[in-house]
Amino acid sequence: MNNVTFLGPVGATFSHDAYDMLAEIYDAPQVIADGAHTNCIPASVNTEILKLIAQHGGYGAVAMETKAEARVTETLESFVKLLQTYSNGTFCPFHVSGAIKMKLHFCLMVRQDVSRESIKGIIAHPKALGACKEHIASMKFITINTSSNGEAARLVAEDDRYASYAALGPKSASLKYGLHVLDETFEDSEAITTFFLITPTTHKVVTGKRNRALIVFKTVHKPAALVRALEPFKKLNLIQIHSAHAGNHTYHFVIEIDVAERQLAVFKRAMRRFKRRILWWRRVEQHIAFGPFEVLSR
Repeated sequence: MNNVTFLGPVGATFSHDAYDMLAEIYDAPQVIADGAHTNCIPASVNTEILKLIAQHGGYGAVAMETKAEARVTETLESFVKLLQTYSNGTFCPFHVSGAIKMKLHFCLMVRQDVSRESIKGIIAHPKALGACKEHIASMKFITINTSSNGEAARLVAEDDRYASYAALGPKSASLKYGLHVLDETFEDSEAITTFFLITPTTHKVVTGKRNRALIVFKTVHKPAALVRALEPFKKLNLIQIHSAHAGNHTYHFVIEIDVAERQLAVFKRAMRRFKRRILWWRRVEQHIAFGPFEVLSR
């Protein structure tokens, strides 16, 4: 039986919706169609997803960045923590097989007997609140953060303390918890989130016209160590860098690089140089590389 992990509750989050879409595209186990052959292990927060996949094996989906609210820091931090367990990519039990930039619609949902005028406040994941902040401000709602939009929908539907509140989330959450949708597109502007498909290392990695690579690494405490570590990638588009202090004057970094189809050979040569630096000049002490893998838009 295949284990599948994403931000829960099951059937009520954009992460679950994204996993279903990615599974269909990249031939991963489908939760609904193959229900008898899959075991969902939902995470309560984004930071648990990679940890649970490493612990139980199998597949999963993680949100990496949003158009409205930029990177998902907790997911990047969970990639950083992989260096504490795996010395390099050879030992990491999973990789990224593909990704999707998915257009999201945040539904404003309430109990069946609650009108827009009687709403006391809105409950949602902080990223959802950020994507809808202008509408929320114009209606002067108070807001409450939750670990996921699916959990927000559950609280509104099942916890009487929030009977007069609204939740933000995917339409699937309203269907699961029997909530009434007042507005199917409550977002301020186009909302897009990029999700990565996490798979066992035996699963094929797909490349296409647009690709992404993610590299986690640890630098030594020497002048210009980060600059020298990044130098091999100077011909590629570095789109994101995230740092975390690792103690003893050292830092862990996560970088994301856009790699067009015509640049795949350039990236391969850059990685060879990056690895040589580990052996010769020790600008980098550890690294785990994911990709390049295809990034689609839907």
